[in-house]
Amino acid sequence: MAHLRFVGLLAIIILIAQIPTMHQIMVWDRTDILAGQWWRIVTGNLTHTNGIHLAMNLAGLVVLAFLHREYYGSRSLIPMAWVMMAVIGAVMFVSPFDWYAGLSGVLHGLFVWGVVRDIQNKMPLGWVMLIGVILKLGYEAYTGGDSMTADLIDAGVAYQAHLAGACVGLAFALVWKEGPEKSRP
Repeated sequence: MAHLRFVGLLAIIILIAQIPTMHQIMVWDRTDILAGQWWRIVTGNLTHTNGIHLAMNLAGLVVLAFLHREYYGSRSLIPMAWVMMAVIGAVMFVSPFDWYAGLSGVLHGLFVWGVVRDIQNKMPLGWVMLIGVILKLGYEAYTGGDSMTADLIDAGVAYQAHLAGACVGLAFALVWKEGPEKSRP
């Protein structure tokens, strides 16, 4: 239940981040960050390029909140999300983007974290999902991202953020232990 409160709070913050005034001070902007606005490294993950981008990411967040719900505890979810956002924001400095918005890197991280937990709990489908996300990340890195998605969100697909989030999710799954693992029925 704690994870639903966190997801609800995160969704509210993301919606507030779409208010134009808030969006302007929260979006990941290389120039502004280099000028000392360091919070944008994290808060850029909470902003979105348009309503379709926002809806896609909120839908992904809701799906993940239910897909791996038995693994989420506020003790792991909150620090994991913050670390993902910070790492993604830092990684974007080595990308060609001067401006970035979106939660998809965090969503990739949460997904990888959950499927590795599935694998650790002997869920065979976990391997299939892990291979699927690895193939997706490889495809994005090779092609630069899906053009249809880029058209929908009015921005390039920041596959670097997806990869960074996935790596953080993997690291947390392999290192962070939060009590006994729960297995699915």
